[in-house]
Formats: sequence, structure tokens, C-alpha cells
Amino acid sequence: MTGWIRFRPLFALALTLISASVLATPYTWNYPAPLKTPAVGNSNGKVVMFDVSHGGTEGNADWVINGGFSDFADALVAEGYTVQEYRGVDKNGDGVIQFVDDYTAPGNAATSANEAVITAAGISAADVLVLAESNRPFTQAEQSALADFVASGKGVFFIADHYNADRNLNTWDSTEVFNGYNRATLSQFNIGGAYGDLRNPGQAGAGWLAQTFGLRFRFNAIDWLSGVSGIVGSGQGEGITQGVDPILMAGGATLAITDPSRAKGLVYFSDADSPARWSHAVDSGVYFGGRDEGPYVAISKAGAGKAAFIGDSSPIEDDSPLYLRQDSGSTKSTYPGWTDAGNAAVLAVNLVNWLAQPESYTHFDSSAHPAGDATPNPMASEEQSDPDGGQPWSTPSGGYNPWDAATFADGAYGAANPAGGGSTTPGGDAISVSAALAQPNGTDVTVTGTITQAINGEYALEIADPQVASATLYVKLDSQYRDTFSPQNDPSLVGQTLQVSGKRDDYMSEPSVEYVTDMQLVSSGGGSTADCGSADAVSVSTAYASSIGTPLTVIGTVVQGINDPYALELADLDGSTSIYVKLEADQRAYYSPANNPGVIGQVLEVDGQRDEYMSTPSVESVTQLTLPSGCP
Repeated sequence: MTGWIRFRPLFALALTLISASVLATPYTWNYPAPLKTPAVGNSNGKVVMFDVSHGGTEGNADWVINGGFSDFADALVAEGYTVQEYRGVDKNGDGVIQFVDDYTAPGNAATSANEAVITAAGISAADVLVLAESNRPFTQAEQSALADFVASGKGVFFIADHYNADRNLNTWDSTEVFNGYNRATLSQFNIGGAYGDLRNPGQAGAGWLAQTFGLRFRFNAIDWLSGVSGIVGSGQGEGITQGVDPILMAGGATLAITDPSRAKGLVYFSDADSPARWSHAVDSGVYFGGRDEGPYVAISKAGAGKAAFIGDSSPIEDDSPLYLRQDSGSTKSTYPGWTDAGNAAVLAVNLVNWLAQPESYTHFDSSAHPAGDATPNPMASEEQSDPDGGQPWSTPSGGYNPWDAATFADGAYGAANPAGGGSTTPGGDAISVSAALAQPNGTDVTVTGTITQAINGEYALEIADPQVASATLYVKLDSQYRDTFSPQNDPSLVGQTLQVSGKRDDYMSEPSVEYVTDMQLVSSGGGSTADCGSADAVSVSTAYASSIGTPLTVIGTVVQGINDPYALELADLDGSTSIYVKLEADQRAYYSPANNPGVIGQVLEVDGQRDEYMSTPSVESVTQLTLPSGCP
């Protein structure tokens, strides 16, 4: 590997020769999160986020933009949208979104530690947020964040499924999660704390969804593969139903309109339709039939923003699942609904286009925006209690626990390891100093940081995280390393980047790496691309030294926004040099740190031309921005 200086004791070298690979740090195999961008000149400047922080990947569900929802995502990209996956908030800066159970063991510590959460800041860069079969309940703070997101003029698309689509066997399905309460009335669902009381209120107008958007998901479970055909006219449907044909329902739910000034249906069962009880329904499945069953597809306008709803994923999904099942590790089976007869391809894109377009009216209460129809009997008597008695769809087995990601099968979303049980990256996967600080003592780590000073003479040194200067770690130097790596013996080491493998420990009462088996030094100013990105990608240092006007592809780490939202600062992967990147108008929604703080710390590849911006070396006339995979 060009640009690296290696020093290893003989026993470590022998160990390396015997073992050709080491396991990656758990949970890092599936990063960065996927991103899809439109072709240059085709961007509409808007961002659609698909949430997976609360589910969409359990059981056979694979509702991710590079898996079972890839056709949907690609159709949105063709419309000019930037499409990205939302996983949560990286609270500890280790580059990984870690789910911590704050539901079965509620408390402030668990709530603070859980990173698989929805926050106002986390989703602020989106124009539309897609929630597809969320299988874990929202906290009250998350409900507020979603309501505030809509109140700011943006849109949410809720994609549910039939009642008891409890895909991860945690006693929650998406109809319950979205409504804001479980079907059961048992005291075990009065969670308290961050969640509050999640028991069935027994009233259609109660619950978060009804109170926020004027409707609720029913707890029914219906089949009608021929397609739900009662489609309202384009005028009543805000133009969304233009070109829409009957939509198949393969085990789905309907909704009930509780406030027709805020919500209205777009697709209903017509008199010609013959919906039937889904074969696995826990109750009658179909409560009233016809239009009285409530809309299959609905929209809401409650204030500045908008929301859309559909009761089945089948007409939106495709048959290209990415992940393995969480419980068993077996291959998933999804339905080619996006291209099948009865697909919702036109409808889904129309809904997103409507959601992404801010409009000043606040209710459906005029001739231009007519009101909906209240659903008779919006909560059937069957819906006021749970036939399953608060139990999951089935009992988890084989050690699988839906609240503990450590039990997820390899290759499942959220699992510690990929399919096959680990990475075979030679030399291991280096993590940041911040990530190393989060590891418990005794953990084997390979960590990279900038050398800042000698510690205790020649016996140790300090490395810092180039992205978080306050994050520092001591490295204890055994005798064989001191001549080469002690800053006391060689002051020129300060400022250079060190990669060290050893065990997390404490040295002089400070977090450290000890029992070192390998140390590697990045040549100062080399700006190594660390085998990351395109073959022709150059380091920031190389780009910095290039002449103005030189076309190049440069790779580095996003540090901060510059002249927000018009540019960003890109640093070498070793932190040695930085350069400005001027963002074109259609690139700012996602790549400007001012609009999307989550991009800070991510590795970015830029195609453009060497220039100067604000009297500082820069890359401008940018034609492409990508977040390459396999980067540190």
C-alpha cells in the first residue's frame, strides 16, 4: 500500500501470515448508507429520505432504496429527486447508527444512547420522508419531530400493511406504530417515560395519527388482487389520481377518515370490487366492505405540510431484496408489485410529487381543494380490543430477540456482521479515535488518528480524531516501537497520521490502546486515498498541488460548510490538507452541511476542475458527487 510505513514485531508478522484476514469492527460492514442522485442537469433540488430507523427490514420486508424498494427509488431519481436512506443520528460520532433498546427497559440512559431515532435535525434536509412499515413505536419526541416536519411545509408518506404484520415479532405492526397505540388495552402497553401510554384508546379520534392528520389505519386485513378500483377524480384527488389504474391489495389495510377537512380518500373499494378476508386475519378481516371500509389510499393537509397513506406495500415493492432475514438469516422473498398488474408505480410517484410541492392552503375546505368524506364507523367494535391478547404474531425462537441487534442473523439489516460472518479486508478496518473511545476495555481495535504529542516521555503518545479534536487516545509504546514512533525521540512525528492495532485499555488513567501488534504511519502530506473510491481518484493533497483548470476526481472527508450553503471543505483522509468544493445549485440540498449536517465526516468523491473559491484552492464546475463504499 503506497505511502504507508510499517513496523511489526516478528510474532505479529508471523500471525498475519498465518491469518490472511481479520474481522471488521462489528456493525460497520453496511456503511455508508445508500444514496442515489439524479443525472447532472436533471435534479429538481429536492431530497426524499426513506426511513429504516424504525423498521422496514424485518421478516420478509426489505423496504430499502437498494433492495426491495429500489424500483421506487429509481423512479424518483428519474423524476429528479436525490434519494437517500435515513438510519438515525450518530450521537457518539463513531460513524455507525446503533439501536439501543429503550422500550422494554425504558430510562433516560437508554433513550440517550439509542441512535436509531427520528429527530427534527436528522430529517431536516428532506423534502419528503417515507415511512415504510415501521415496526417499532415512535417516542413522543419522535412524533413531535414528524409533526414539526410537516408543519414546516414538508411531506410524509406512510406505507402500512395488514394488521398483525408483526414482522419482527415484537407485538407491533405498522398500523399500530403509525396510529400511535397498540391494538391491545393491556397495562403492559402503558410504557411511560419517552413513550407514554400506548394502549388502545377505543376511540377513532384519539391517537397521534388521528389527532395530527385526521385519520387512522384500521386493523383489518384484506385481499383484493384484482385491484381496488374506486379511484376518485383528479379534481377531488388534488391531481394525484391522474393516470392511476386499480391498485392491487395483497393482504392490506384501509384507513378511516375522522376529520374530512384535514384528510380525504383517493382510492376506495367500488361496488364492482369483492374484497375478501386475508387468510391469516385474526378477526373478520373485512369489517363493512365497500366504501364504508374506508380508503385504501388517502392524503392529509393539516397546516403548511402534507401527508399521504397507503395500506399495503405489495403494489410498491419489487423482487430484489438486499438483506437476509433478521431471525433466521434465510433469503427473503418479496413481490414484484412495482411492475405487476395493479402496481402503484404511477400513484406512488404522483404522491411524492404532491408531497414535495409546498402549497399555502391549510385544509381541504374550498372548491379548489374540496373536503373528504368522513368514514362511517371509523373504529369497528372488533378494533377496540386485540384478539391476540397483546402477544406477537409468533414467539421468537433460536435466540432471536427483536430488541437486541446482537441476536440478528449475519447479513440482516442492523446485524453485527455481513452474510458469512465477517470482513476479509487485509489488515482490518481502521476506526476513528471517537469510535475507539466508545469501545469497552479489552476490545481489539485498529484505530487511526493524528499524532499530537509524546506522553510520559518516550513511553507513549497521544493521537487525536482529525474530525473531533477533543477526542484523544493514548497509545502505549512497547520498547520495540519507541525509537520509530515516540514523538520525544522524533518530534517530526507530530501532525502525522498513525494507524495502530491493539487492545482498548487505560494508561495513566486515560483511555488508551495497549498490547500493540501493528503500527503504520501515513507519510506526511501524502493524503493517502487508502484504496478508497474510484481508481483515478486523487488525494486532496494532490488536487491542492494541481494547476488551476486541471480536471480531476478527488476524494476526501467532508469537514464543514463554507459560505453556507454554497460550498464545503474537503480534507484528506489523513487530515493533512483541505480544499474547498463549490456546490452547484442542484447539489446543495444534500451535500451542503448547512442543509444536511449528516454529511459531515462522510467520505466524498468529487468530479470537477481545480480552481479558487474565496481566494482558497478549490474544486469547482462539479459534475458529480458520490459517497463511495468501502472507505474508512
